[in-house]
Amino acid sequence: MKYKNKAPLRLAGFFFFIALWLAPACAPSFKRGFLAYARQDHAAARAVFETYRQHPQWAPAARFFLGKMQLSGTRDLPGLLALDADLQAADSLLRRLPQRSGRRLGRRYGVDTAALAGLREQVQRWAVASVRARGTLPALDSLLDGLPQPLPAIGPEVAAARTDIVNARLETADYDTMTAILRRHAAYVLPENYEYTRRMSEQLWPAFLEKYAPCALDRFARDHPLTFAGRDCWRDEVRRLFCTGTLGDLLAFHTENHWTALEVVLLNEIARQAADSSELSALSPALLQRVQDLQRRTALRNRLQSGAAARDTAAALEEALHYVAGYAPRYSAYRLLEESLQFFLQRQRYHSAAQLLERARPFFPDTLPRGCHTNFDYQRRVRPWIDGKLPILRRPGAAVERRPLPALNTTAGEEFSPVVRADGLELFFAARGRPDNLAGADVFRAVRPTPDGDWPPAAPVAELSGPGQQIPLSLTADGRQLLLLVNGHLHLSRRDAGGAWSAPAPLPVGGIDIMGKGCLSADGQLLVLEGAYSAGTLTQAPDLDLFVSFRDPASGEWSRPAALGADINTDGQEAAPCLLPDNRTLYYTSTGYPGLGRSDIFVARRKGDDWTHWERPFNLGKERNDTLPHEGYGAVLDGGKRAYLSIDGDLWEIAERQE
Repeated sequence: MKYKNKAPLRLAGFFFFIALWLAPACAPSFKRGFLAYARQDHAAARAVFETYRQHPQWAPAARFFLGKMQLSGTRDLPGLLALDADLQAADSLLRRLPQRSGRRLGRRYGVDTAALAGLREQVQRWAVASVRARGTLPALDSLLDGLPQPLPAIGPEVAAARTDIVNARLETADYDTMTAILRRHAAYVLPENYEYTRRMSEQLWPAFLEKYAPCALDRFARDHPLTFAGRDCWRDEVRRLFCTGTLGDLLAFHTENHWTALEVVLLNEIARQAADSSELSALSPALLQRVQDLQRRTALRNRLQSGAAARDTAAALEEALHYVAGYAPRYSAYRLLEESLQFFLQRQRYHSAAQLLERARPFFPDTLPRGCHTNFDYQRRVRPWIDGKLPILRRPGAAVERRPLPALNTTAGEEFSPVVRADGLELFFAARGRPDNLAGADVFRAVRPTPDGDWPPAAPVAELSGPGQQIPLSLTADGRQLLLLVNGHLHLSRRDAGGAWSAPAPLPVGGIDIMGKGCLSADGQLLVLEGAYSAGTLTQAPDLDLFVSFRDPASGEWSRPAALGADINTDGQEAAPCLLPDNRTLYYTSTGYPGLGRSDIFVARRKGDDWTHWERPFNLGKERNDTLPHEGYGAVLDGGKRAYLSIDGDLWEIAERQE
């Protein structure tokens, strides 16, 4: 139906507008509220301003003065964020007013866009201060959600607070904190702290299982879709088993599936349920046999780790191969193969180590399951992993003796990075956690009367120690210059004629972003060091290579480090250089060539006068390497016949046996 006469509607609209305009007519005037505010009668002023919060003309000014009064008593983050939102709305209302009305507010009451921005700046600054005081990621997230676009003057303060809070939480073991840092705050992690985020990436899954049940697997997959658990082709099926599966269901799935990357978690759940003897009675003989096989694997792993398997190494070998034959190419079989190999290498059972790999190799085909190509790489690595180790194990053995240095090692502390003077009479090393430590990682020194004698107990060197990390790296042949890594940076200390050391001073070598361990030549005129052109990423370590730098004899200035060339540097990681006095023989660690461990010690010899052409690096073999990452030699004496290194937080000497 259409109205022929629209006058009543127009009249109704007019009166509605007038009613809205005059809504506070029964309340005190806005001016009265302002006067109450001016004489600091905030209770009366607040009552008046509240009546004008929605007024078409006076709302911006009412909210401004209400905000000023609220700010004086509000320091909690939710209150400050709510206040900022209200002031932002007031600014929007002010900008929509006719110019004449806006100018009137500014002229009469000092309320304009600049005044509102100034008050918002105060509010936002207090909000940032509140978050800094709490110092937690949830508080930081609340600030970022509440202030998605802070005022220009506050933006740098928010970024600085974010950087400080994020970098102060990098040692967390909490899964949700790790996830928040990696997913939301990664850009604010400082490059010098990337090692923490790389460690986080490795610890995400264990941290998740510490906090959540495996049934919550989908949560982890949503948080980290590119991880092994997030990409597993059988994740949904495994998750259902974790939530509702019986022991029989878990075992049946394990029987049929050779490939899931979640097998270790599956085995933990099987072990948990198998501990209930009532569950075992319902199993078929075949599934019961599987439980017993898994229990025997666990028992063997415990014996390998504790060393108890040394009582019968032949039995340990056969037990390991029995499990591999029955359960390869599952990941649990590969892990048992790794652990068994390490056990035999530690005990110098090289024939057993070679036999283990030779007999296990056929059970790890270089294939992938049909229809799943998202989360598998270890299967493709097992055979190359075996093939790279067998030639080293089959190589004729060398007469090498390892012995710890008991007078230098302590049970409470960690001793590492040994440096020995060329005459073999003086030794420096770093240590932490000892009763005689001075501060952080301190420098210790021991002196013996003869090159073949035992080392006496060491004492800290006060001039070379202090808060933080002081790690000796290299000593010149005359014992007068000591290269150190001080809090991650290369330093040099000099010893005067009276034997006193100068305070370590930064070594003026530049030109590459990352510089780590280094080794001075015998005369101190050149330096071989590990370094990288960039700091890497949050989850990827920098690509370490070896470089050389020369000191100008006249000026004392160091040259820009130059890479040693493709004969030494690979796509892997080269580190821990140790240069012999001939300036041609270099010991170092590398992950770029086949070896027994994740990094092995190699030796290479320079061909000519330049530093880019070397003979093919030679793996030092099974007597000096094992399956663990190698930290390299701290010192090499007698042309390579004697070396010093750290193993598991103790100092060791490796020497060729006299026949």
